[in-house]
Amino acid sequence: MTKNLLILGTVLFAMACTDGKDSGDTGTGDGGTDGGADGGSDGGTTGLTMDCEWAGGGLDVTLTGGDSAGYWVGLAETDCGGQCWTGEDCVYGYVASSGTSYNYCHPASASGVFLSTVDNFDAIVEGSTTIHSAALNNTYFMEEVSTGTCWIWGYDTSYYGGLGCTDIGGGCTGE
Repeated sequence: MTKNLLILGTVLFAMACTDGKDSGDTGTGDGGTDGGADGGSDGGTTGLTMDCEWAGGGLDVTLTGGDSAGYWVGLAETDCGGQCWTGEDCVYGYVASSGTSYNYCHPASASGVFLSTVDNFDAIVEGSTTIHSAALNNTYFMEEVSTGTCWIWGYDTSYYGGLGCTDIGGGCTGE
């Protein structure tokens, strides 16, 4: 099976985004990222565009041209000055001091997902709610179900280092 490659600049993989350090710049660098996604012979996505925004009480990830098999979306708090919430990161999870493990991963359809922000861990429902909010230093992960191709962006993408994901930079609008 041919491994899909993420080829920046080939097909627009645009995010209307900001990393929270400047306002509204959607070019390259600190303010945001434009890149490309190219599928291959084993399914995958060709012509994918993605926007993410904190609005309406939650996180709205909107996909256009997405793969019908869907995606996994993860969020990790990556700079909190203490014990960061990583229980929705899709990869490493979180173990509370009580020994309770949390390892959520949000399914998204070919058109995306909206995650409403809730205020306690017991209210987290995969694909529906999140404890994250725009006020946290969020780092994001998205993996295409059919190919395993993944993308990362947000506050500290080194959190997902070593996974082979493409760092598309930036953050989500509203942070």
